[in-house]
Order: sequence, then C-alpha cells, then structure tokens
Amino acid sequence: MRTLSFGELETLLQDAQVIEEDGYGLKVARLVGGDFLKLYRRKRLLSSALWSAPAQRFADNARLLNQLGIPAPTIVETVLIPDRSLNGVRYQPLPGETLRGRWRALDENSRSSEIERFGAFLGQLHQLGVYFRSLHLGNVLYLPDDSFGLIDLSDMKIAGRPLARWKRRRNLQHMLRYAEDITWLARLHRSALLSGYNLSCGSQAARQLAKDLERLYPS
Repeated sequence: MRTLSFGELETLLQDAQVIEEDGYGLKVARLVGGDFLKLYRRKRLLSSALWSAPAQRFADNARLLNQLGIPAPTIVETVLIPDRSLNGVRYQPLPGETLRGRWRALDENSRSSEIERFGAFLGQLHQLGVYFRSLHLGNVLYLPDDSFGLIDLSDMKIAGRPLARWKRRRNLQHMLRYAEDITWLARLHRSALLSGYNLSCGSQAARQLAKDLERLYPS
C-alpha cells in the first residue's frame, strides 16, 4: 500500500471525473487515463479499517476472483492517505452495465432467459465459496462477452470451499434488498433463477434455495 500526502492525492485527482460522492466527500473518481480511484474513510476512532483496510480487501478479493475465473476489476495499486484517514484502491474498471439497469430495458422473455443464466452464476459463486454481502443487481455487471462480473468487492469473503446452507440463505437475503430485484428474482422469474441455480449446484441445493425463497416471499 503506497502512502500519499493529501497534496499528492489532490495531484492524482486533478481533472478527474467524480463518479460518486456523499456528505463526507469523494467516494469514486475516474482519473485522467481511465483508471478508477475508490476512497474509503475511517469514520470512527476505533474501526476495523485500522487493521483491515477496505481498499486492501477490495484488491485482495479482485485478485482472488480473477484467479477463480470470475471477472473483476484489475488492480493497479492501493493507497493510504493517513492525514485524512483515507485508504483507496486504484483499478481498471470492468466494461459493462449493471444487471439492474440492463434488465429494465429487456422484454419478459429475454429477462427470464438472462435470470436463468444469473442463477447459474450465483450457484457458481456459492460453489466456489464466494460470500458477497453486497451482492445485488447493481454490483453485477453484464460484460461485452456475455459473461457476468462483480464490482464493489470490499464486503466479501472467499472461503475456497462451497458455502454452507446458512450462508447461502443469508446471501439470498443480502441479494433481495431492493424492490426491483425482489420483483424480478423472487416473483416474476423465480423459476428461472432456481433453474439456473440447479445447473451449477444440483437439485438438492436448488430445492433448499427454493424453500428459503418461499419463506422470504411466499408465492
């Protein structure tokens, strides 16, 4: 992790395009040249960021995902700006569009077909041991080669073995936090999601997922 002064950060951000910010300031910027810089703030005196910087977790998870064959951003470097309680990750973004944005423009049949593929992708993640607490349709990209990729990776653990059932159930709850996602995945195209999940995980895991879906959103 490279240490920067605040002045060096300002130089890096010169002529950058703001992608996301909040009440604390800049969160994501597109730098001159095309790289992205995502910044994390330590908002409390005692924080897990003291010993486990979210920027480093993002970078480590991106590298592991790419090794597993799951498309993720390519990491350029991680940075620490101690005089502003900031840490950051600089990366080359994935080309693509979020599934939430893409599915709004699809007709019912096309969306159903793609949700079946997404179900298979979800099953693949679970079989690989990827527990992504920020898994939702705004953090999954549809890429130009028709594959799926993941972004915003700091809130993730990769176990290296298939997830236990309780983690799959919790991950389902994480995934269904937004109204559109719930409508598409738990209501309109539930059978397509489960069909795809069955392709990656088998019928027993798909039946368990179906039970968990039914408890959350009775049909």
